[in-house]
Amino acid sequence: MSALLSISASVAIMLNSAASFVATDVIRSGEKVMPTNISTEAGSAAPVDHPVIGREVRRTVYAGQEVSMGNTQPARLVKRNQVVTLKYIKGGLEITTTGRAMSEAAAQQEVTVLNLDSRKMVHGVVQKEGWVLAQ
Repeated sequence: MSALLSISASVAIMLNSAASFVATDVIRSGEKVMPTNISTEAGSAAPVDHPVIGREVRRTVYAGQEVSMGNTQPARLVKRNQVVTLKYIKGGLEITTTGRAMSEAAAQQEVTVLNLDSRKMVHGVVQKEGWVLAQ
């Protein structure tokens, strides 16, 4: 039991001591967080491998305001009304066509796509390369 308490206490200390980042310039809603537009509160550069780098801000963040995981979201790979590649893969069979995304989605998120050939709605999962795997 004491080992569990010491582990949870050390995790809490690590979370509290984590450097928070502030915007060095205005980051508009939907723009990606880059190492060049944030810094630590002390003014030093942000590490390029930090998890917040590459995410999109939900709302406009002005210079001096905090940038955190809470006010960012995974980068959207598919935008609403974007024409995307739609693939159906089953065993050795692969069917590829185009479709129009009905909403925004990031990698590994579900999205509804209008198949442009059949005019049917298809549900799929966005892949990290930006195409949609139909289900």
